[in-house]
Amino acid sequence: MAEKNLELYIKNGCPYCHKVLAFMDANGIELPLHNIDESDADRERLVEVGGKRQVPCLFIDGKAMYESDDIIAYLGKEFSATAAGEKGDAPVAGASCTIGGGCSF
Repeated sequence: MAEKNLELYIKNGCPYCHKVLAFMDANGIELPLHNIDESDADRERLVEVGGKRQVPCLFIDGKAMYESDDIIAYLGKEFSATAAGEKGDAPVAGASCTIGGGCSF
């Protein structure tokens, strides 16, 4: 089976992005990261290709997956990971976050 192309889009101060990153760190998962606060091109690609102004967003072979819990579940299955990520469900000041596990910008 061919390897999948995975890319994670994040932004500074997003507790849901932090939750996904903590899970990845706990499980030794490394993916290309695109911080939309640090790159206009990444921010534009996220909206253009993904169709939403929301992070975290995992692109799987160019298809967008949103919601931190869904991303963690996918990565856990894909990488046979079992360690829980750090709890990061509390919204931070200035972030527009949803209960489902994503921040809009």
